[in-house]
Amino acid sequence: MTDGPVRGRPVVGHLVLGPAQHGVVRFAEGVLAALEHPGPVVRATSVAELGPGWTDRLAGCDLVHLQYTDALYAPRCEDAAATLVRLVGELGRPCSVTLHDLPQPGDGAALLVRRAACYRAVVRAAVGVVVSSEHESTLLDAVLRDDPGPVLRPRAVVPLPVEPHTPTLPEPGDGQVTVLGFLHPGKGHDDALDALAALPAGVGLVALGRPAPGHEDLPARLRERAGGRAVRVTGFVEDLAPHLRSAGVPLAPHRAVSASGSVGTWLSAGRRPLVPAGRYAAELLARSPGALWTYDTGGLTAALALALAEPERTWLAPEVVLGPSGVEVGQAYRRAWAGFA
Repeated sequence: MTDGPVRGRPVVGHLVLGPAQHGVVRFAEGVLAALEHPGPVVRATSVAELGPGWTDRLAGCDLVHLQYTDALYAPRCEDAAATLVRLVGELGRPCSVTLHDLPQPGDGAALLVRRAACYRAVVRAAVGVVVSSEHESTLLDAVLRDDPGPVLRPRAVVPLPVEPHTPTLPEPGDGQVTVLGFLHPGKGHDDALDALAALPAGVGLVALGRPAPGHEDLPARLRERAGGRAVRVTGFVEDLAPHLRSAGVPLAPHRAVSASGSVGTWLSAGRRPLVPAGRYAAELLARSPGALWTYDTGGLTAALALALAEPERTWLAPEVVLGPSGVEVGQAYRRAWAGFA
């Protein structure tokens, strides 16, 4: 990989903020890895790590791209948005942004209003915006609709990458239900435990990941809610593949999901995860028929029972076609940046 210019293309730089284990950071690094000429990159685990002169490496760029979810910039959403706007001002050049975790009704009425105002401020600071699903584009429309001064920016919808799987025979599972990703309120671990209450006592919950910052108390709360049923929290796992393939039931129970790297990770491992029916699930199924096992509200217990009884249903059929690949996502970003610059 080099960061030299390519004739006819804008020079796009990148600011990647956050710990390397964070899903948004891993996504950003995946996009960069897919680019033949990624451009200059500034990396920092936090905003506080950016020292004097941090913009120098990006000074020759036609455009600088950032990733935004409020938790990466500050604990309070207002401070997070103000920080991104300040960084864009310090860069002093056109910036585009990928928006993650868009505000939606699942945030609760009061927080939705606050977060929506913050995301509008982020959009105003950018010359172009990328979202990772048509569902997120719809959520962004709702956020911008309430703006007293309409914000119109070029927008691209670039789905999260899902690498094609290699069809293999189903493997024996561990008889447990596994939820992948950071533990945080609303992720769906509570829903999983509630659904498990009607199933045999030997079926437990595996949380494949670690608590998100500020939510270190969640494992203890989940065990209390489980009432004696086994709950195992693995912590961060570098090599996910063996865990994904040995899971009895792959479950992604987040009811308010708008784009999910966890779902894509299950798919790339050859698994067919159980996910709540909704707009995002419908979007994925339209792109990759047969890739998901969806269940309706109130239907999780029955779905889990069937998946445990017939685990072969939790593996992708050979004919299921996944995508877009990382390379295709990188190409889509190149086209978006060319339109923004």
